[in-house]
Amino acid sequence: MKDGVDAAPALCGRTWILLATVVLCGAGRLPAFEFEYWPKAFVTVPLDKQWQFRFEEWLSFTDNVSRFKDSQTDVWLMYLGLADWLSVGVGYKRVYAKADDDWQIEDRPMLDAAVKTKVSGFGVTDRSRIEYRIVQDEDEVWRYRNRLTVTSPVTFTPLQILPYVAEEVFVTSDGQGFNQQRLYGGVFLPLHEKVRLELFYLWKLDKSEDDWHDTNVLGSWVYFQF
Repeated sequence: MKDGVDAAPALCGRTWILLATVVLCGAGRLPAFEFEYWPKAFVTVPLDKQWQFRFEEWLSFTDNVSRFKDSQTDVWLMYLGLADWLSVGVGYKRVYAKADDDWQIEDRPMLDAAVKTKVSGFGVTDRSRIEYRIVQDEDEVWRYRNRLTVTSPVTFTPLQILPYVAEEVFVTSDGQGFNQQRLYGGVFLPLHEKVRLELFYLWKLDKSEDDWHDTNVLGSWVYFQF
């Protein structure tokens, strides 16, 4: 890492706070466990050494997995040629969300930039995303998302389990400002040379008017690399 990326030790405070917060919040939420389930599949296809095509398919189920909530389909074109610590991309998402007996459609153009470094041996990725949300029968809104992910410096057991924690914050342009926060705790598990499984628990906070509401989420995401 060079120049601004050498300032990564400045992330150290946020990194350690994140580690402690995810552990404490997760432990406090488990006893009363009503949850959503989010399965997701990622497919990455290298176009050459610098460009990648990515496809993502995401489903979510709410009310303790008793009710289908929405499906999300993403396509991405990623560029890795600016620096070994930086990736940028442009994407498009289509969302089908079910409200009662009606379906609501959302289209979402997106821009991504992710910086990778190490802090005290931990892998750190700071991803920024800008979304333009075009929701059926609603006003169009810009949204900024920032996700900080911290991975363990070592793997565990012969299965090479890699633990991680993450925090993601959401800021919208519709007057609500900061209106969502997610805290993740999970593991990555290699299943094959080109297949990886991610299992996680997520505590999600959403702001509605002046009140915050929380949701427990369990997730299983599968990554395919071609």
